[in-house]
Amino acid sequence: MFQHRELGLIKSYQTAVLLLLTALFWAYYLTLAKVAPHPGMEASNYFTYYLAIVFGVQISFLQSRQNDVLSVTSGILESHRFVAPHLLVAAVITAGFLAMTDPHVIARHFLFTYVPAAYVVLVIFSRYFALDLFRFFLRHQHQRLVLVGQPKEIGNVQTLLSKARLFGFETVGIITEADPSELPEGMPKLGNPEDLECVLDQHQIGNIFIIGSPRDRRVLGGWMRLAEARGCRVSLVNDLDLFLQRRLSYFRCDNVDLIELRQEPLQNLVNRAVKRAFDLVVSLAVVGLILPPMTLAVWLFQRFQAPGPLFFLQTRSGIDNRHFTIFKFRTMYADQCDSAAQATRGDGRIYPAGRILRRFSLDEFPQFLNVLLGHMSLVGPRPHMLQHDKIFAEKMSSYGIRRFVKPGLTGLAQIRGFRGEAAAREDIILRVECDIEYIEAWSFFLDVRIVWQTVLQMIRPPNTAY
Repeated sequence: MFQHRELGLIKSYQTAVLLLLTALFWAYYLTLAKVAPHPGMEASNYFTYYLAIVFGVQISFLQSRQNDVLSVTSGILESHRFVAPHLLVAAVITAGFLAMTDPHVIARHFLFTYVPAAYVVLVIFSRYFALDLFRFFLRHQHQRLVLVGQPKEIGNVQTLLSKARLFGFETVGIITEADPSELPEGMPKLGNPEDLECVLDQHQIGNIFIIGSPRDRRVLGGWMRLAEARGCRVSLVNDLDLFLQRRLSYFRCDNVDLIELRQEPLQNLVNRAVKRAFDLVVSLAVVGLILPPMTLAVWLFQRFQAPGPLFFLQTRSGIDNRHFTIFKFRTMYADQCDSAAQATRGDGRIYPAGRILRRFSLDEFPQFLNVLLGHMSLVGPRPHMLQHDKIFAEKMSSYGIRRFVKPGLTGLAQIRGFRGEAAAREDIILRVECDIEYIEAWSFFLDVRIVWQTVLQMIRPPNTAY
């Protein structure tokens, strides 16, 4: 929850710094070339020094242990302390190149004036504009957060709660046994610990922040199971790895040790941007080149075999349990496709051409429109019907974890053969375990591998495809 959001902000800040250095370098070069040109002043000669500066700053970023990037917004001195070391490393590396260069190839005064100018620009950006950049990235990712614990613990995490607002988390109150008079001003009591379930439902909570473990650790286990069943993220201030007997995510933020139940790489803004870019590139190509002729062919088959609507539209549950309308080519007879029953092998509701569409997963192609609209991703947990979500959630308590990410056209469960009808509890468990594994282990290359293996399965469908 907190960890990857902060890492995403750090990477966003670093990316903005590199873009500013790039813009300033070439703007300065073009100005100098027009105002005070000199022989040999070609862009190719200056490109080497541009790369040296960017490389130096990037190396400094990788070696830096400064993780509290938000501190740069609190004052000029803090911004100076954050910017100066990175530019110093870049200047040293660039000076090495400069010493080996013919003075007629590049004007020495260019670099001697560029570095101070870059320092001034970055300090001003860090102090006055970086916070606006963070807010821009998080403008659509606000979530509600509730504290669970004792009021005396709030003081230890007050700075972190202030930063949480910048991360996009709204603290709505605290669940505690203490009397409301013991709470800080502006911190409402939402109920007692035994009221946790009602509070989550009533206030649409997406994140639980446990700031003090109960004396009975079994109560803590119950809180976590309840949270995961409702798709809520959980962060704890305590070291509970021995008690929980599972691998946890540890990190330190504002001198507070935090623990999260699961790694979530897609809470990182940069990772989300990479995944979204991949979604857009692939889906635009499919929607523009493949979907139009495929739509015409399906429409013709339907006219002869099963007249009715071209698309099958249905409400599904997406990220954070947000509902959306999913698009599919209709593969069943028009008067028999509204049933909530899962399709089975040899299902009589499916018209002949529809069997081919389902067998080779061609009926799913309109969902590339859902990807373009941002409802879905290329890779993620497959979205189920709302009726099935309720049934599956009753059979597996951690089913709600799937809602941490956007549903996908394909997923880890699908390439492992867990697709089609979920007839038994074991089928559901295997699929959900794959989905949770994907959420915790996401990487761009994992997405690419899943998409590639899905293409291969379309050519040679598994037995569960019907």
